[in-house]
Amino acid sequence: MAGEMTNVSSKNNRALQGLGFASGVYIAYDTMSTLNSSPWTHQTFGGDPGKAESAQHYVRLAIVRSTALALMTSVLMGSLTPLIGCSIANVDLFYVYHQAKLKATAEGH
Repeated sequence: MAGEMTNVSSKNNRALQGLGFASGVYIAYDTMSTLNSSPWTHQTFGGDPGKAESAQHYVRLAIVRSTALALMTSVLMGSLTPLIGCSIANVDLFYVYHQAKLKATAEGH
């Protein structure tokens, strides 16, 4: 009976960790969409140095804010999974927006 209870607890904990991870990913993508425009906009208008710097400012701002929110979520949950999910999503978002900026610069938009 004790083994069964441990197994149930382990499954519940795993589910909770999965939700924590997903919440971290959601925090990152939602913060980026709130504070920033799309990668297409970066690519289309990022050839202008002033607009490119402004766009990159909001990328950095979204990454810092989402990381802070995920850290608070991790503290409340007592688990690093929200912070890990957010960090993975932020790396992906940084890459996507950076690539858009590079394309804009190369194309001279």
